[in-house]
Amino acid sequence: MQVKQQLNYRGKSMKRSRMEIIFEILKNVDAGITMKTRLMYASNLDWRSFSRYINFLEEEGFIVCVDGSYRLTDKGKLLLQKMKEVAEILSSQAAPKI
Repeated sequence: MQVKQQLNYRGKSMKRSRMEIIFEILKNVDAGITMKTRLMYASNLDWRSFSRYINFLEEEGFIVCVDGSYRLTDKGKLLLQKMKEVAEILSSQAAPKI
C-alpha cells in the first residue's frame, strides 16, 4: 500500500496530521465513498489506523453507519464545512520564510 505524504514548503515529505486524516475521511464520505474498505483505501490508511479514526468519528457523532454504509451527520457536515474554511484560509496565505 502506498503511503500518502505531503511536501512541506522546503520540498521534504512529512506525515499527515490527525486533523488532515480526519478531513480526508470526511471529504471522502461526503463525496459518496461510503463503504468501509473503499473509504479506507481512498483515505490512504491501513486497516488498524482506519479503524481507530472511523471509531472516533462514530463515537463523537460525526458519522453514522447505516446498513454498512457511512453517512455524515449534521455535526459531521458542520465539521467538514469548518475544516474546508480553515484549509482555504491557510492555502491562501504565503508559506512562511525561514
